[in-house]
Amino acid sequence: MPVRCVAFDADDTLWDFTAAMAQGLTLAIEAAQAAGPSATAGLRVDDLIARFDALYAVHAASPRPGRPIASLRPESFELALADLGVVDADLVERMSDAYFEHRHGSLPLFAEIVAVLDELGERHLLGLVTNGNTDAERSGLAGRFDFRLAADDIGRRKPDPRLFLMAAAAAGCRPSELVYVGDHPGNDVAAPQAAGCRGVWINRTGRPVPPGIEPDAVIADLTELPAVIDRFDEEERLAAGVVGVGPHPQPWPDDARLDPALLAGGDRRNVLDRFRYWREEAIVADLDRTRLPVHVAVENWQHDLNIGTVVRNANAFNVAGVHIVGKRRWNRRGAMATDRYLSVHHHASVAAFAAWAAEAGLPLVGIDNIPGAVPLEAGALPDPCVLVLGQEGPGLSPAMQEVCGEVREITQHGSTRSLNAGVASGIALHWWSQTCR
Repeated sequence: MPVRCVAFDADDTLWDFTAAMAQGLTLAIEAAQAAGPSATAGLRVDDLIARFDALYAVHAASPRPGRPIASLRPESFELALADLGVVDADLVERMSDAYFEHRHGSLPLFAEIVAVLDELGERHLLGLVTNGNTDAERSGLAGRFDFRLAADDIGRRKPDPRLFLMAAAAAGCRPSELVYVGDHPGNDVAAPQAAGCRGVWINRTGRPVPPGIEPDAVIADLTELPAVIDRFDEEERLAAGVVGVGPHPQPWPDDARLDPALLAGGDRRNVLDRFRYWREEAIVADLDRTRLPVHVAVENWQHDLNIGTVVRNANAFNVAGVHIVGKRRWNRRGAMATDRYLSVHHHASVAAFAAWAAEAGLPLVGIDNIPGAVPLEAGALPDPCVLVLGQEGPGLSPAMQEVCGEVREITQHGSTRSLNAGVASGIALHWWSQTCR
């Protein structure tokens, strides 16, 4: 299966936590020395790190419910001061304030992080899975992660493999479709592999691979990650069997629609045989001649994982367009590159979408099993129209229900309340094609 989700460790993977911690501890010592007794001159960064590490080891082995990792830092300051004969709660608080102000306010991202995350986010879900307490929303990465699993919040801590099963569940994918990236060979490679995920070791300093650890890939920085993911996908494709055709025999046909690169290297795309070796723009131009006058829209308020399937179905029926209402980003991997062959439009709100449809003269038909909905098979759908699907789970929002001229339901006979949005779009499009064309 292709990679659907890329999840990351936080500290020393996305940002230089080691440097930030050392500077924060230096500031904490300076705060203590500025306000405390002369004994505080004996505080050392290395000692503070050792104190914290000892407390963390105990906490990780037998965590106390409700005790966050952040509480260990003030305790390490308290113990370090006690070793110097200083017992002063106010001084501990001063040190903690100085440390955490820097820790959370001056987190140095590695240079390539933002650009690579933006690139990966175009086609993958992105997750943050961490034993630490860094908040990506305050670190220069706001809005780039689709989910965050922090050990303090969920009660599980790496290297527990169940943490990565939870990450796959949060992404709505199989563990085999999740790639985890981190700087710790045990926590970030062996642990996700034990859960059935791929583990990529980011090794910025060229350390040797520890005995017994076999990363699925080793990278020096994140710029290498997109190519690694492409390699994983290629390996999966080959394992599933080669599709398409190889290089075209010479002489090549004299046809402007054909792509010389594909003629020379072969065409392994998921396209009909009649489109083999065609340029993408030539395929789009051919499809434009026969597009059906029906559009598909889907709400995307919580980053719906099924939009890729909706787009793929829309391509299969050659619809006039697909419309994403809400969040602009969606998981293009599920579309299997079919989004290249049709128009995908974005509308920031239900009101903006409804205004577009009204101006285009297109009635909106909701597809959802809600009270008052008419069975899909009760009659033909409007021609043309827009078939509107709700967010997976909650279905059509109240605002979207209000702007739809009618709502149709797909008759079911089992125990579940509703169908998967991707499945529902295929059924609705098939019914439209049978009754309207």
